[in-house]
Amino acid sequence: MTGQIRQPCVSGEFLTRTYRISGDVNVRTEPLLDQLNDHLALFIHLERVFVSPLLDPAALTGNFPTAEVRKDSLGLVVLNKLEDGLPYRQGRYIGRDHVDRPVAAVAAGFEVRGVIRLHPSVNISELIRTTPKHFVPIFNADATLTARREIVFHGGAILLNRNQLEVFALLDE
Repeated sequence: MTGQIRQPCVSGEFLTRTYRISGDVNVRTEPLLDQLNDHLALFIHLERVFVSPLLDPAALTGNFPTAEVRKDSLGLVVLNKLEDGLPYRQGRYIGRDHVDRPVAAVAAGFEVRGVIRLHPSVNISELIRTTPKHFVPIFNADATLTARREIVFHGGAILLNRNQLEVFALLDE
């Protein structure tokens, strides 16, 4: 028997209003943000999956080799590294002229604070209202569970589901 070659994966915390789903996504052919923003796919495929209740994240509900997670049920995805939250076309979020703008958001029972990195000419409020993308990256961010403020997720990138946004604000205006 020959050993399997491990495909490049990104590990993340996939958070819904009620569950914490930890797992890996194969990103060999397409970055995670692009997979989440694919309008033709309702689900995202996860590997090495652990599921726990959000209000008791240490309690394991189940673990599975693979699982399909409905993307519109996700409030946010927490990633360790900033680079893991970038799309294939990184120019929108990475560039020598880009600036970090502090933001705050409320989505899926979480308060999120971090920065959005865009060219200064981009109207961020307009972008959040009108972009066809479902998920937008917030960098160097924290997500605090409003029901239990001691539960905080930190990430180099947090991918925020615009469909579950309740409040979005620029902090430097």
